[in-house]
Amino acid sequence: MSTLLELKQITLNYKNYNTSVEVIKGIDLKINSGEKVAVVGKSGSGKTSLIMLMAGLEQPTSGEIIFDQQPISTFNEDELADIRKKKIGIVFQSFYLIPNYTALENVSLILEINGIDDSKQKAEDLLVQFGLKDRLHHFPTQLSGGEQQRVAIARSMAVKPKLILADEPTGNLDSENSQMISNLLFEYANKNQSSFVLVTHDLKFAEKCDRIIKIEDGTIVSS
Repeated sequence: MSTLLELKQITLNYKNYNTSVEVIKGIDLKINSGEKVAVVGKSGSGKTSLIMLMAGLEQPTSGEIIFDQQPISTFNEDELADIRKKKIGIVFQSFYLIPNYTALENVSLILEINGIDDSKQKAEDLLVQFGLKDRLHHFPTQLSGGEQQRVAIARSMAVKPKLILADEPTGNLDSENSQMISNLLFEYANKNQSSFVLVTHDLKFAEKCDRIIKIEDGTIVSS
């Protein structure tokens, strides 16, 4: 099985006035193509920082990140944005939908940005798959939390990313919607053979993955 993402001795420090806080402390980690990995740990352990590094939304203080055979830790912001646009789908706890765009427009926008033909039709097909046939032309404020998260996931999956990163994607949802979102993410990752890295406090969610990684104080303590 080939390696899609590799972190080599990654550290991440945040500056706080005259002091430096080390939040990721020399992490080594490989994610294989098609592998599903859960990241668990207490609040403040470094889980979200790790996801941000994988997404290229944070630059490591030291170490190297290789994604799809490219050293993205050396990339500038434009190069990182291009990688995210084409190859990485990110799902957050907050939905981050464009408020004055409909569900259909929120999803079709990412396809249009990537120059994909028939973007509206492809966005519609995906939203229908996600059970939103009757919500295509609704704005985010007209959707429930579960519906908004499904739109956000559809937007993240629209370009069939090689890597899906999800940071507490069910954290704001009730148990019924949490189960639905969990099923959607795993079904989509399986269908498209995407690698999937999930940060979660939900052990049932984590146990669906191939591997569970536990983080404490910025280091991996078990895998």
